[in-house]
Amino acid sequence: MRVLYDHQVFSLQNAGGGSRYYYQLARYLSNVPDVSTNLLLCSNDTVYPFTQLASANVRVISFGNTLLPGGQRYVANEFLASCIVPFLGKMDVYHPTHHRVMPLVRACRIVATHHDCTHERFPHGFRYLDKVLRAKKLLYDRADVIICVSEASRKDLLNFYAVEEAKTRVIYHGVSSLSRCQEAAERLRARLRRDYVLFVGRRGLYKNFAGLLKAFHETRLSDSFDLLAVGGGPLTSAESALIASLNLSESVINIPMASDEILAESYAGAKVFVYPSLWEGFGFPPLEAMSFGCPVVATNASSIPEVCQDAPFYFEADDPDSFNRALLKAIDDEEARWRASARGREVAAQYRWEKCGEETLALYRECQA
Repeated sequence: MRVLYDHQVFSLQNAGGGSRYYYQLARYLSNVPDVSTNLLLCSNDTVYPFTQLASANVRVISFGNTLLPGGQRYVANEFLASCIVPFLGKMDVYHPTHHRVMPLVRACRIVATHHDCTHERFPHGFRYLDKVLRAKKLLYDRADVIICVSEASRKDLLNFYAVEEAKTRVIYHGVSSLSRCQEAAERLRARLRRDYVLFVGRRGLYKNFAGLLKAFHETRLSDSFDLLAVGGGPLTSAESALIASLNLSESVINIPMASDEILAESYAGAKVFVYPSLWEGFGFPPLEAMSFGCPVVATNASSIPEVCQDAPFYFEADDPDSFNRALLKAIDDEEARWRASARGREVAAQYRWEKCGEETLALYRECQA
């Protein structure tokens, strides 16, 4: 069986949940003797070691890069890919890594992955919205099977698109094992003044970082704790202004980009991890935090209760008082913290990339039948 993954997500990001997902699928398939995996990454700076997967049954087409993630890199790679695709031959399965089907790919079956409907639910927060929605509709129309990363993401898909439920499958992601590092721990400690509350990832729009800042201020946790924001790039001017208005400038510490080692140490040392997102298709960070035994405070919205089950301290996304109560309970109630830590480890252990790979390969074989 010949499988193709394209450049799209790697043109748009160097690291992130989407990139990690396709790396883990490719890593799993690299150990399957009768599968030939083709990785058309083109020009990229991905942090994931795809080139180490190259072997007799894994072809990695990857070049050095001088362009930042985004539109210019995407357009350049689309041109490069269109020149290369005709020489790759026909694929049994083409699994696009983003919203668009490359027109020159010859494939027996197309498998798409649907992550979430944040574009559809929060349209005012995205550029090029019409193009994205048209591309998603075309992809889902053309796909033979659509993988949904949770039951919540499948429900959203069926709500916004005229897709037959029979051609959807729910396959959960896995949780990557992040390795701790003494050197990273020392670098992190040098940035911190005291114990900290942790936030990880992008902060804009539905991620509700502003809601966390307000809760951090209203609960007066800023008197005793720092708020560490890891990943998601530098603070924006609007975020900095809000932080200043809440008198949190000395308490909020931003690490714009972080290695997996820094991320691991951040989870391991946090007093609590907060996931205030208003909507998610799956949600990696709370599971990563739980894998380190870190108590999690999270909204009870969309996929989060489905994926995280009964481990977090939940709050109502539209109720600031509920947020404040959950945050204080997660900090102050030692017995509840112990239960959340133990249960979180159990829940996180259920999500294995090997299982995700097995179920995805079974789906590919089903497409061939």
